[in-house]
Amino acid sequence: MNHIFKRVVVILNEIEKIDNLLEKAVAFSNQHQTTLEVLFVHEEPLFKLPDYFLSDEKISKETIDKKKIKKSIQEKLNSLNPHKSVSILILVDDTLDQVLEYGKENKDILFITAYHEELNNKLLHKSPYSFWIVKNEIKSYRKILLPIDLNAKSVEVIKATEHIFPTVPLEMVHDYRFTLDMTLIEDDHLRITPIVSSIDIEISQERKERQRERFETYKRDFNLTGDFLEENEGLEEDLVEYINQSQAELIVMYPEEIELFLSSNLIIKLLHRVPKDFLVLNI
Repeated sequence: MNHIFKRVVVILNEIEKIDNLLEKAVAFSNQHQTTLEVLFVHEEPLFKLPDYFLSDEKISKETIDKKKIKKSIQEKLNSLNPHKSVSILILVDDTLDQVLEYGKENKDILFITAYHEELNNKLLHKSPYSFWIVKNEIKSYRKILLPIDLNAKSVEVIKATEHIFPTVPLEMVHDYRFTLDMTLIEDDHLRITPIVSSIDIEISQERKERQRERFETYKRDFNLTGDFLEENEGLEEDLVEYINQSQAELIVMYPEEIELFLSSNLIIKLLHRVPKDFLVLNI
């Protein structure tokens, strides 16, 4: 398959955290032959630079020295041997605004960024792109976990994940209680919206077993392992506990148009509660 991402853009906000992000970005770009770009955005008051990266004569005013920052980034890139030339852009601005401007609705861009609660909230809520959010200094992943929704988009995401990480074992997890019964939605001016929340949906044993059969079919068709979650503490709590206990270092998620199991809100909650890297695919 053609690669879903033609451009990889590393979002840097803190110069001290560039090593891990650039290592992942260069390895990804080299493997998949994508273009690589670095977007350093200094955003006050979220991020404060060390004095070394401020203009000598204007340290008191905290005017950043773009040449020093670019030199530091370039030196790190040179040590990683990227196969293609890398463009570096240094800005003092709002990160979300720059991401929206950079993307211009092009879905073939993968943004790689460090974890930052406030910034990640804005990026995932207000931009339509894919984000690889890095929390840990892991050189290479040994296992990936994909919470799955058992619909047409699930197939697309499985194939994309296996293409992006062809050598890393992929596992699936499904919680049938998040599944939306199409009889429980209404057509309001051609807009389909859920009329009950996920926690209020009561699914019969027959429907539960139907979902289990579909999950087992996915496992056979894609030759994957995975677990079908049963009732325990609660919807979100069960999923958080399962992910935390999983040996996977990367969690792949994808927001749905009808937001239920894989809603943006759930993805953001998991992102903040689970100490693992996340790949959020908007494809």
